[in-house]
Amino acid sequence: MKWEPNPSDIVSVTCTDTEKTLQGEILNRSHDKLRVVVQGIPLQFYKLRPRIYVANMSGMEFVIKLWKQELHLVLLICY
Repeated sequence: MKWEPNPSDIVSVTCTDTEKTLQGEILNRSHDKLRVVVQGIPLQFYKLRPRIYVANMSGMEFVIKLWKQELHLVLLICY
């Protein structure tokens, strides 16, 4: 079963400039975009490759890699 992000799902957002990872909540999604709020700031992520979304804000780049969420979801179901 392929996991697809849905509104209210929590995803890990990594800043490639600082290597910090924060939690974000998906507000909206379309076939090539995700709207995610991170610490109260909404970011628009665009699909770069399958399962990889990228956003830019204030000269910094943010990345969501969805296969990590899929693995985390599977581990939660197993326990």
